[in-house]
Parts: sequence; structure tokens; C-alpha cells
Amino acid sequence: MPLTLEEAGTEWVAVPAVPAAALSNARAELHHAAQVANAPAISYLAPAPDDSHTTFGWSRDLRAFVSQQVPLPRPRRFALRPADCKLLTIDDAGTTLSSFSFRGQTLDDAHEWTRAACEKAGGDRSLYRSAKHYEIPAHPVATGARFVADAGADRAFSQLWSNAHHFLQAVAATNSGASTVRLWPHHFDLGLIVTIDDKRSVGVGFTPGDHYYDEPYWYVSPYPRPTAATRPVLDAGAHWHEQDFFSAVLPWSAYSASSHPGDAVAAYLRSALRGARSLLGA
Repeated sequence: MPLTLEEAGTEWVAVPAVPAAALSNARAELHHAAQVANAPAISYLAPAPDDSHTTFGWSRDLRAFVSQQVPLPRPRRFALRPADCKLLTIDDAGTTLSSFSFRGQTLDDAHEWTRAACEKAGGDRSLYRSAKHYEIPAHPVATGARFVADAGADRAFSQLWSNAHHFLQAVAATNSGASTVRLWPHHFDLGLIVTIDDKRSVGVGFTPGDHYYDEPYWYVSPYPRPTAATRPVLDAGAHWHEQDFFSAVLPWSAYSASSHPGDAVAAYLRSALRGARSLLGA
């Protein structure tokens, strides 16, 4: 685990170059795939008020997003491995028991496989729910299309998430009041919250993109929304986003061509965290 942003920057691993259109489609497919890996937790865990029962952690060993433990007679965790767009079942000893490839399959195929995995672990098949209590962006796979699972784009996202988790662990290690790093399947962002006090906080995270930015981007969001007219200067080509949400944003296009992308992300996070605290009077 890195102790500083600088160390995380030096450990950055190069991300494969992929056309923007391929990244956009892969992002959408992986978002829908994550909902299948999330279904057992939603089906068998008691709902948490903040929806944290639906969240994933990142496993560096598996290079996968791993769900909360599902309390079946034989406990299981379910994971999404982005690099090859596969579902994994994991026992309580951490052993991977089985896998399912989305490539060429449908969401119904994936849910049936996951439902059967829960039943095999002793779960009540009738309790399994594929429906969610939230909505995610539409994509043809949601209405029966088969997953394309572009190998290059999936590998690129896997490395982006791995790099991002490394940086977020450094943020957590160097900022008191930082929460655990989690992936939230609703917005599909990997992030944490730095609590300053009971009224102020800063959200820090990485998302593979959305309707605001059709590319991966970083965000650092002070809460509550600042009222000051002056905006602190940001490094690495980042900017302050103010439409619908307020955040220091660093898009992938701003640093992907840099000779040292890791250093650029480290510089951005330093300046954005400093700027967010300044805007909150912290």
C-alpha cells in the first residue's frame, strides 16, 4: 500500500491505448455486468441505510471488484473481473470456485448462472432478485443483446481501476477522517469520503465516465457546495466542474498522453484536495 501520492505516482502502470468509442461501450457493458455481481448481496443481505451492502472492494490479487460477503449456508462473495469481463464466485477462505464469461452471453444468462451459484451454496433460489432499487444508464445488453466485451478496452479499464485504487489508498493513508475505498455500483465510481467534521467533507474518486464526460475522470468534491466566487488553481489540466455538481475534475484526455501520467494524477490530487479544503475553510 502506498503511503504518499508521490509513491502511488511512481508505481503507475501504463494503460493500453484504446479508441474512445470502445472505452465508452466497454464502460456501459461493465456497468451492467457489475449489477449481476451485485445481485446476490441485494438478494440475501439486509439493506443498509446508505446502500453500502451493495458496494464492492478491489482485490489486487484477483484484479477484481469483490462484493460484500453473502450470508448463504456456505458463505460466498461474488466478483467482477474487468480485464476479461468475468464473474467469479469466492468462498469464505478466499478461494475462487467458479467463473462465468460475459463475452457472447446475455444478462439473463449471467443472472441464471449467478442464481444457480447461490442455490449451490445453499441459498433459497426464490429469494434471488435481478431487479434493482435504482436505475443505471440504458444499453442494448439490458434488453437482451449479447455482451461484446472488447478485450482491449476491458484490460484498459482494469488497469485504470487498479491505478486508481492505488492512489485512493494513498489518499486514505494521508488524510485523517478518510473512509474505506469502495466501488458504488449505482454511479459506478470508485471512491472514498474524507470527513472534516459533522458538517464538512470531501469526496474523492475515479469514475470510468458518465453523461457528463464520455471518458474516465477523477473528481474531488467539497461538501457543502462552496459559495466563494474565487476558485483555487488546479494542476495537471484539471478544472472546476459546476453544472449539477461541484467538483475538481481531471478527465483522462487531460493526462493520458503525458510522459508520466502517475505524476500528473498525484499533482492533481494534491492541488484538488488542497483547493477543496480551502473552499470549505478547513
